[in-house]
Amino acid sequence: MYKVLVSDNIAQKGIDILEAAGIEVDFKPGQNREELLNSIGNYDGIIVRSMTILNAEALNKAKNLKVIGRAGTGYDNIDLDTATKNGIFVFNTPTGNTISAVEHTLGMILSLSRNIAQANQALHNDIWDRKKYMGVEVKGKTLGIIGLGRIGSRVAKRAQAFGMKVIANDPYLAPKNAEKINVPLLPFKEVLEKSDYISLHTPLTDETYHILSHKEFAIMKETARVINCARGQNIDTEALAAALEKNKIAGAAIDVHEEEPVKATNNPLLSFEDRVIMTCHLGGTTTEAMDNVSITAAEEVVSVLHSNLPESPLNIPAMDPNEFNRAKPYINLVTKLGNFMAKWKGNERIVNLEVEYGGEVNQYNLKPMTLSFVKSILEPILDDRINLVNAMHVANERGISLKESQIQNEGELKNIIKVVLKTEQGEYSLAGTYLPIGFRVIEINGLRIDLELSGEFIIVSYQDKPGVIGKIGSILGEAEINIAIMQVGRKSFGGDAIMTMQIDSKPSAEIMTKIKQNLDDLDTNVKDLTYLKI
Repeated sequence: MYKVLVSDNIAQKGIDILEAAGIEVDFKPGQNREELLNSIGNYDGIIVRSMTILNAEALNKAKNLKVIGRAGTGYDNIDLDTATKNGIFVFNTPTGNTISAVEHTLGMILSLSRNIAQANQALHNDIWDRKKYMGVEVKGKTLGIIGLGRIGSRVAKRAQAFGMKVIANDPYLAPKNAEKINVPLLPFKEVLEKSDYISLHTPLTDETYHILSHKEFAIMKETARVINCARGQNIDTEALAAALEKNKIAGAAIDVHEEEPVKATNNPLLSFEDRVIMTCHLGGTTTEAMDNVSITAAEEVVSVLHSNLPESPLNIPAMDPNEFNRAKPYINLVTKLGNFMAKWKGNERIVNLEVEYGGEVNQYNLKPMTLSFVKSILEPILDDRINLVNAMHVANERGISLKESQIQNEGELKNIIKVVLKTEQGEYSLAGTYLPIGFRVIEINGLRIDLELSGEFIIVSYQDKPGVIGKIGSILGEAEINIAIMQVGRKSFGGDAIMTMQIDSKPSAEIMTKIKQNLDDLDTNVKDLTYLKI
C-alpha cells in the first residue's frame, strides 16, 4: 500500500480521492519541521501548498518519495534540482485557480469603477454621500491587457461581454491566438496610451519587473485605472503612489503587493483610500479554487504512483548516470548555445526554432538535447520555470515550432551543433562545438568565428569597411574597458561582417551609443550592436 503525506491544508475532497484509491493518508498540516524531517522517509508521495519547505535537507531524507504534488501554482518552496536528482516527479496545478483569478480581476474593475468598497466603508462609518461616490460605466471603455495568457485571455472574453473594447500587449504570444478572441495585439506604449483600464497578467521576470513605473504612468490617460492581480513587483509601488498624488491616473485596484503582508509602514497606497482598492492576495482564493487544486493534486498523485506522467510536470527524474555522463558535454553545449541566442535575440517574438546535430553527437539520444535547447531559449524570457518535461508544451502554447535534423559532419571537427532562431524580425544562427579546451562558437549568422562560450561580449553585425576595428578599440580604450579577444568574420571585402569582442567589464549605455554613432559616421550599415553576458 502506498503512503502519502498531506502536510498543508487541502480540501477534504482531495483526501477522499487518495483514500478511495487505497492509499494510506497522513493529514498533518500542523507538524513542525523536526517532525517532517523525521518522517518524510516513510512516504511515497507528498502534497503541499506553500507552507511546507521541501529543500535539499528534506528531500535527501525522502528515500521512498516518488512524487510531490503542489496544490496550487507557485513552487518556490520545492527544490526542483534536488527532486530531479533524486528521481522524484514534481507537479503543480496551475489551472485550478484560473477562474478565481479571472473573476477577482473583473470584480476589481467593477468595484473600482463604481466605488463599491469606498461606499460600503462610508456607510459603515454612518456617511451617506451619493454624489461623492458617483462612478463610471465600463461599457464602451477600452481595457488594455498586458499578458494575454491563460488568465488574461479569459479576462478579455468577460470584459467583452460587458461591452468593453479589449486591446493587448504580449510579445511572446502568436498573433493568431489573439485573433481568435478578437483582441488586437499592439505595442506596449500604444496600449498604455489608448486604455481606460490597464490590467496586468504577466509573470515576474527581469523584463516585467516594474513594467509600470514613472515613465509608463506619465503616458497613460488621466482617467486611466490600473488593476494588478498578477505579481506585486510588476508595479513600482512608489511610482504608482506618485502618479495618484499628481492625478496622473484616476485610480488603482491592487491584489498583489511588492511587500506582503501589507502594512501602513510598507505601502504608501494605503493613503489613497478614495481612489485605491486593495485586497490581500485573494485572486486565487475561493472555495472552488481550493477544491479544484486539491482534487487535481490528489488525482495526479494517484496517477503518478500508478506509473503515469503528471499533466503539469515541473521536472523529470534524473537520467541514467552512465548515459547522462556521456551525453553531458553535448547537453551543455546546446544549452549554452540556446542561452547565448536567448540573451542575444530573445527579446524578439520567436516563430521557429531549429537545431542541427553533426558528428559523434548523433550516437546519443537527441531528445534531451533538443529539449535542453528549447528550455534554454525560453527560460530567460519567461517567469515559469521551464524544464525538460514542459519545454515543448510551453513552446507550442506560444506558437513556436521546432525542427530537429542530423548531418554526417565529415570535417575536422568531431561534433557540431547548429541552432537557428527565426523571429518576426529576422533569422539568426549559431554553430558551436565541444573541444577538450571547452565550448566554442564557430559560426555566427553563417560567418566563421572562434569564440569561447563564456564571458562578456560585444557583437556587431555590419558592412565590412576599413576603420571599424580602430574606432571601437579607441572608444573602449578611452572608457578603460579591456578587450580580451577581438575577432572578425566575413565572406568578402566590403560584404557582411560580424565582429565579436570578449571584454572584461560591461560598457555603459552611453558607450554603446557612442560606438553606434561612430560606426554610422563610417557608413557601415550597422545591423546589430549588442552587449551580452554568458
